[in-house]
Amino acid sequence: MGYKKWFVKHIFKEILLFLVMLLFLILYIGTVSITPLLIGNVFAELSKPSGTIQPILLTSLYIVIAGVIRTVGDYIQSYTNELIAHKVTKNVTEEFYDDMLEKSQEFHDRVRIGDVMARATYDTRQMNIFISPGLKFLFEALFTLTFSISLMIYIDPKLTLLLAAALPFYIFTIWEYNRKLGPISKAQVEQNSLMNARLQESITGIRVARAFVKEKEEISAFDKETEKLREINTRRGILGARYYAIIITIFITAVSFLWGAYEVSVGNMTLANLITFVMLMMTLMMPTWQVGWTITQFQIGMAAAKRIYEMKEREEYVPEPTNPQEWQNRFGDINFENVSFSYNGKSSRSKALNNINFKVTGGSTVAIIGNPGSGKSTLIKLLMRLYDPTSGTIYVDDINIRDINIANLRDNIGVIEQEVFLFSKTIRENIAYGKPHATHEEIEQAATLAQAHDFIMGFENKYDTIVGERGVTLSGGQKQRVAIARALLVNPAILILDDASSAIDAETERKIQIAIANVLKDRTTFIITHRLATIKNADIIIVLRNGSLMDNGTHSELILRNIDYRRLFERFSELPPMEKVEGT
Repeated sequence: MGYKKWFVKHIFKEILLFLVMLLFLILYIGTVSITPLLIGNVFAELSKPSGTIQPILLTSLYIVIAGVIRTVGDYIQSYTNELIAHKVTKNVTEEFYDDMLEKSQEFHDRVRIGDVMARATYDTRQMNIFISPGLKFLFEALFTLTFSISLMIYIDPKLTLLLAAALPFYIFTIWEYNRKLGPISKAQVEQNSLMNARLQESITGIRVARAFVKEKEEISAFDKETEKLREINTRRGILGARYYAIIITIFITAVSFLWGAYEVSVGNMTLANLITFVMLMMTLMMPTWQVGWTITQFQIGMAAAKRIYEMKEREEYVPEPTNPQEWQNRFGDINFENVSFSYNGKSSRSKALNNINFKVTGGSTVAIIGNPGSGKSTLIKLLMRLYDPTSGTIYVDDINIRDINIANLRDNIGVIEQEVFLFSKTIRENIAYGKPHATHEEIEQAATLAQAHDFIMGFENKYDTIVGERGVTLSGGQKQRVAIARALLVNPAILILDDASSAIDAETERKIQIAIANVLKDRTTFIITHRLATIKNADIIIVLRNGSLMDNGTHSELILRNIDYRRLFERFSELPPMEKVEGT
């Protein structure tokens, strides 16, 4: 399904509102078109030498009634058009948002946040404007042309032939305008997206810009982007000024009036009919402008719809299983069988993980070590199905994780990252993020186990303290303890700690280590860390190098046989001789 069909499908979801809009639009345009005919009748009565006032009063009453119907029709059709626009925009935005959350981690790693935001805000707004008032203008112009030209033919067919003579020029003007406007509209929405991306990136990285005194350079770069947008808008404005269809309509109206005046002078046409005809010609001025405006907004709206649709339809999903198995036992046994992964999905030269094999018994603590880029974080992302392996299989409790419903899998895996992310909400809401209906007692118990309760109670609003964007009002240690409480509350079968006690003072580390000890009980835990005490006490230690599993075992086993592992400790203590050295 193309983006145009997708857009039309969303409009026709509101088919009842659409039909109501068309009905009252016909009433509105019908009364607008018939009013010149009624005014012409008034002039016809006035021109009669023995005319009476009664027909004039009656026709004036009809004009008033037509005005009331026109006002009501205009209000209802405008209201329903606005309702359609907002409903469609709401549905499109929600569908786009849902799709973005379902995309793979690889998709979000490659796409700029500002570009996503531009499509979710600016582009949907352009679609909204095309629907309201764009759709109304489109059908209003169509109905006005139909009604007015029909009445003009009825009044004077010969004079109406002038329209036929001007029609080729009119169509060519509109076609040429539409052709030239397309590339400009596309460039406009794309440039706006680039501006959003640069703005988002600059604001997010404001600390770096200030640290390197690069504010002026960032401002200059952003000014260049705004200048490009100004140039595009100027080109569109110049093109709009050269929209000659309105000039053609004005010219034809003037010629019709002159010709009609001649016809009146020779007795071939009454003055009343000439007034009616010219007034009908003048009603065509608005549709001429509306067609031009609608073409402009159609081009922008369709360019925006295409951008939303193309990003939405990218095949970047981690697929749900066709017949999902329920992960119920939750023992936490883990088995990696011949698992390889490449971020581009193809090239064997750029594998982040290569043929990984290991088993973990449920309830074990697993330390993962390796130099930066060795594949530690990638291994964890595969376990959570943020990515799928390029080859090989991962099992939890003897179930292929591809066969488990993604929500069910991730509900049972808790993550505490080195860079803790907190939402700009209360501490209570952040702790209860994975279990929103948790009681206050449950939240407080999790916070107590995470060594967070005491500092939370020190705040004026306690658990209802708002932490600010990304938890900016909390220290690093406080954020980590809130994250531990968040993990404890959902009681996951598998827990992942990504160097969760780095870069903090000794006392905070002590509290976090107590909290982590509480977390480790009765669950399988993966710890990515460089802390020797944590590594030494792990049940299983996995040693990675350049995406390959060099070895795995206990501390006492690895210290004797693995050079990568041995190097972690040799600076701090005297070690026994190695039984076997792998590499140099």
